[in-house]
Amino acid sequence: MSPIQFVKSMRLNNAAKRIAQGVNVSVAAMDVGYVSSSQFSRDFKRAYGQSPKQWEKAHKSKSNLQ
Repeated sequence: MSPIQFVKSMRLNNAAKRIAQGVNVSVAAMDVGYVSSSQFSRDFKRAYGQSPKQWEKAHKSKSNLQ
């Protein structure tokens, strides 16, 4: 993994955690340094296999069960 890929991976991981904690997808993207929401969505889907909104929905339902 190149340094750039590593940094992108860390940014996406931090955003995914924030989304799972209930932070708005757009806010999470901006918090980790993304300016373009479409670029964030593309990168997120490549990394996690689902869109940020799908991730949010899946993790909200899990947190509601606990």
